[in-house]
Amino acid sequence: MATPGSGRGSPRVRGQVHWADTTVLYRPPVPISRGTAPTRFLLGAACVVMAIAAMGIGTATALDGAVLGPDEVILPVVARLPGGTIVSSTCGNQIVYDGGSPYGPVDVVLDPGHGGPESGSVGSNGLIERDLNLMVAFHAQLALEDLGYTVALTRRRDLHMPIRQRTAIANALEPKAFVSIHHNGGAVRRSDTPGTETFHQVDDPESIRLAGILFEEVQSLFAPFWVPWVDTVHQGASTRLREPRAETYGILRMTPDLTSVIVEGLYLSNPPEAQLLALPQIQEMEGRAIAAGIHRFLSTSDPGSGFRPEFFDPHTTGTGTARGCVDAQLSPPVGITTGFTAEEHADLVATARALGRSTDWLLRFGVHTLKFFDDLPGTAAITPLEVDARPYAYGPITETIEWDQADHAVLVRMADAYGITRTEVQKLGATLMVFLAGLEAPTAPPDDAEATSDGASD
Repeated sequence: MATPGSGRGSPRVRGQVHWADTTVLYRPPVPISRGTAPTRFLLGAACVVMAIAAMGIGTATALDGAVLGPDEVILPVVARLPGGTIVSSTCGNQIVYDGGSPYGPVDVVLDPGHGGPESGSVGSNGLIERDLNLMVAFHAQLALEDLGYTVALTRRRDLHMPIRQRTAIANALEPKAFVSIHHNGGAVRRSDTPGTETFHQVDDPESIRLAGILFEEVQSLFAPFWVPWVDTVHQGASTRLREPRAETYGILRMTPDLTSVIVEGLYLSNPPEAQLLALPQIQEMEGRAIAAGIHRFLSTSDPGSGFRPEFFDPHTTGTGTARGCVDAQLSPPVGITTGFTAEEHADLVATARALGRSTDWLLRFGVHTLKFFDDLPGTAAITPLEVDARPYAYGPITETIEWDQADHAVLVRMADAYGITRTEVQKLGATLMVFLAGLEAPTAPPDDAEATSDGASD
């Protein structure tokens, strides 16, 4: 089968795999059996491909605006393709989602830090940072909207959201200011003034200015209260770096084209400060202080103050990852049917049996393998297949595969890259798997060859 089907050209797959004719593709030169070298190769490849897919390697970062999904979640648009719109989910995965309404751009994006299982600091009074951050962000939003600004929050409820998704939202909405709201923990050194800290992007004058202004506004708010404060040497506005002179905090590092700042209001780990922060009126005042700082930044040339030298400290708490994050189902599974000839289907079944897998797993894995080849470093862009080289995917024996919203995004991407339908790319992946499984492993010479050789040496 020259194309996967009926003698129509010679499609090629990325990497070093070249496709020839039916004999090579669908008639393996040796029977496929469990434990052969090709089988072991495919099982190993399966582990590699699936691991890379889980890590998100190769996912596109270019954004095309955002849409507002269920429960007011903001979903950055990664690509608008014929097979569906691909968005970045709340867990930072690429999924297909064709619902929602266009959203953005906005003047300000506020990021209530932490959420879900990542609680952040917890006060001795039970006050949890993830909840406090959200309440302060709500108050800051209302104050900014009263001043006439458009404002978005990265989350509006208790939600597990990795840093890469928070920054994707900010990048998609293109705000004039992006502020991540936090409250601190760990300090024990007594201080005469609040230990407020802000962190800015390295060498970015506007980020530095915003950090200095926010430090002034937030610390000035708390300073009149009689509280036994705590602080560290980083009280003020500074930047925390890792080699080679990049921001340690992903919120700042992953938004290089935005003016981004992190603000740490007070120390929840200090019981007197936690008691103060538990008061609703204090939460409102802090939100208004953050809003006042953003307004000053956007409407004046004030330089700010409280600046500290930059410092190198690459260590983080390990929070802000997608580990354990579970996406809501925003799109129902989609069934895609591919047709095979009797011969093709027999080889598909044999390959699946040799791998100890089902045919639907093999079809799905084939598409992921196409994506794996596409993501290999240094490879050229896929060239869409000519009409006479497209796989024929409408044979009499059919296989229907259910694709969830995440796997469907891979299928849609590969269909767009090769310039074919989702049905055809499903066939393309199946063809690749049968071809790889049919690669002949090195074998010992036949017995009669050995006898001839031995006789000649005598």
